[in-house]
Amino acid sequence: MKIGIVGAMAQEVDILLGLMTEKTEIKVASAVIFDGKIAGKSVVLVQSGIGKVAAAIATTALLQLAKPDVVINTGSAGGVAQGLKVGDIVISTETAYHDVDVTVFGYAKGQLPACPAVFLSDQKLTALAGKIAQQQGYRVKQGLICSGDSFIAGGESLQRIKADFPQVTAVEMEATAIAQVCHSFAVPFVVVRAISDAGDGQANMSFEEFLPLAANMSSQMVLAMIQQL
Repeated sequence: MKIGIVGAMAQEVDILLGLMTEKTEIKVASAVIFDGKIAGKSVVLVQSGIGKVAAAIATTALLQLAKPDVVINTGSAGGVAQGLKVGDIVISTETAYHDVDVTVFGYAKGQLPACPAVFLSDQKLTALAGKIAQQQGYRVKQGLICSGDSFIAGGESLQRIKADFPQVTAVEMEATAIAQVCHSFAVPFVVVRAISDAGDGQANMSFEEFLPLAANMSSQMVLAMIQQL
């Protein structure tokens, strides 16, 4: 099995990159793609860059060049579901865009034409991630993860997202673009992220302070998944 892993920032992929052996590196547009082995498994690790377009470019390059059997999106997220705290793990059951609106034509909020209203994560990958989170003693929540090209820091933006997507668990800037590309290529995917902030008025300061913690926790989760896939 070949495992594809996508993280937006260097901080979100560096731990896994440090574990990679037999490593080769190529650059495609804004994406950096590392091919090698982690824990004896064939892994392709991608630093995509931030935002939906960068994530889509990187994931398309990953799928066309490396042809992984599964894709895991790792990194940090803003936790907006009640009870979520910094350091908790969120695992996608589905993803949606919070900044897409073509409802005037009868589509659901967040739905693009010719696409499903949400992109469903692979059930086996979701179950594996949930099992590992419990084994490692992390607080974990599975659910809807919403993506958009904005860093959410409370205010009207957060209230709008909660109104449009009452079941939203976490927000970030790449996962749904990755999910859409995987859906188009019929490749199973899951999002496994650690909470770095609460998406509120203190989100920017919390993110900067707790990004290293979130990156470490999500990387440890993904490493355990690699070992068990």
